[in-house]
Amino acid sequence: MQRRCPGGISYDMENFRSGTVAIDMEQQEPATSGRHPGLLLLHGSGGAGAYWMNSFAPTLTRFGVAAYAPHYLQKTGSQRATPEMILDGKHFPSWLGAIRDAVSYVAARPAIDARRIGVLGVSLGGYLAMALAMEDRRLRAVVELSGGLPPGWEDRVSPAMPPVLILHGANDSVVPVSEAYKLQKLLQQRQVPCEMEIFPGEGHWFSAGAQARLLMAIAGFLGRRL
Repeated sequence: MQRRCPGGISYDMENFRSGTVAIDMEQQEPATSGRHPGLLLLHGSGGAGAYWMNSFAPTLTRFGVAAYAPHYLQKTGSQRATPEMILDGKHFPSWLGAIRDAVSYVAARPAIDARRIGVLGVSLGGYLAMALAMEDRRLRAVVELSGGLPPGWEDRVSPAMPPVLILHGANDSVVPVSEAYKLQKLLQQRQVPCEMEIFPGEGHWFSAGAQARLLMAIAGFLGRRL
């Protein structure tokens, strides 16, 4: 089913199964033929919306990368993730399971080269992206935006993980920038290839003025890694 973002681009809405639950998937694939890299876009605690398709998909598809945004909160029947849901940790495994199934869906797409799949997560999605990278060897690149390392997962970081790009606002009042530095230090200690860019003056959600720099950093990293 094709949909259009308000004032934005057209994208397809499909779904995949995660256990007994049908999960919606926003997606846009390059118009050119052949097999392309695929990137999962993991939203934050506010839930799914047109932001991903408007902000990231046009740039990604222009560079030949297919974009997929799974509505992973549907796995627990949620539209938003409250602080209580995040802190108690009970929902995290279910959301992560839905995202693993999303990787399987993407890998099976005719337009996708299953050897070139990455993930980009923001805020809660950034924590989930890092958790996925520790478990799923199908990933080839991770972009972690305004998130960090899931608490208690430190021992799971290993050199087998794919390269990671860490992006964070220096003035983030939701997830402190110290989380980015802590993640970078651990990845370096465990010999995981990583790059980091801290954006001066930016908070948890990047300003319009920082969007171009943010997108170029992501495109450059994916170009090297995917």
